[in-house]
Amino acid sequence: MSRESDFTVHSKYDKYGAITIRNARQVDKGAIWEIHIRAIKELCKSHYSERELQIWTEVLKPVRYQEQISKGPFFVAVAGDSIIGFGNLNQKSGEIEALYVDPDHVGRGVGIKILQALENQALDLGLKLLRLTSSLNAVRFYERAGYKPQKQKRWLLPSEMVVCVPMIKELAEELSW
Repeated sequence: MSRESDFTVHSKYDKYGAITIRNARQVDKGAIWEIHIRAIKELCKSHYSERELQIWTEVLKPVRYQEQISKGPFFVAVAGDSIIGFGNLNQKSGEIEALYVDPDHVGRGVGIKILQALENQALDLGLKLLRLTSSLNAVRFYERAGYKPQKQKRWLLPSEMVVCVPMIKELAEELSW
């Protein structure tokens, strides 16, 4: 997918109709940041302490996304006029660095649509293997998408270690989505 193009994923999606997956733009930084914070605080609280969540979200700032958006691939999911999720791929390392969905839209297929876009982009870039580090609450989501968990590890936040799960997936020439 070229950096300039957008595409629409035709799927049943509540009152909004189709979800559009498009390249993130610099103007999206604020919405991306808000989703990132809300997703961590609301979706990860079943697996992490309040202190861990606070430290995790304190390090996030809208300016953090500027370079990632410029480098790409960095996609946002849009329903209606609202950004409802995002994901980015480090094409050098073959790592999905982030994939988050607005808590109000979890369980409706948004995350898998973003993941599909990232995997298709990885194939276009010639990548054969994708890596990611999953929060504990998202491991089952990635397993259902074909990712294999590795040994749990501790991830360093500024003043706290949190447990996460490295995962890998070998990409087929054509994804079976």
